[in-house]
Amino acid sequence: MIEARNSCRAIIGLLAVLALGACEARKETGPEEKALEPAPKVAAPVVPAVVDPAAARPLESFAGMDVDGDGFITSAEYAKAAQTMFRLTDADHDGLITVAEMDAAERAVSDNTTPSSEKTIAASDGDGDGELTLAEYVGGSNGLFARMDANADTRLDRAEWDAGHALPAKPATPPAR
Repeated sequence: MIEARNSCRAIIGLLAVLALGACEARKETGPEEKALEPAPKVAAPVVPAVVDPAAARPLESFAGMDVDGDGFITSAEYAKAAQTMFRLTDADHDGLITVAEMDAAERAVSDNTTPSSEKTIAASDGDGDGELTLAEYVGGSNGLFARMDANADTRLDRAEWDAGHALPAKPATPPAR
């Protein structure tokens, strides 16, 4: 036991020396010198769903979320779709989804009767500010996934998807007087 602990300490010490040596060998650039590394590439901004609804529509379907085509939507596939949908809904790219942005995206992408944007946002709005951050949006999506995953196997089959997306029955129309 003591020998193993001493071996671990020796390895950690060696790694620390190597790391420090690498830092000293690399010349830091100051304001008078230009860095030799190319600037990091930044992803192009996503075109909002209101501008390009066709980009968002697949994320509203079973086939669109089943990226690998295996007949199941895994929790990872669902979370990735939620992240993409957030970016498509956040029209002004400020990192927040407002009721107006959600309404506009819904009108552009879907003709479904869904809960109001106010209710949808309120259900996931952890800080109660009336807007959704990416974390709040994905958290709400994860909760929806968990509710749809009837057999708790961390993936949705078509029946679970259909049951989770069934349109609520329309309220009965009151009789005319």
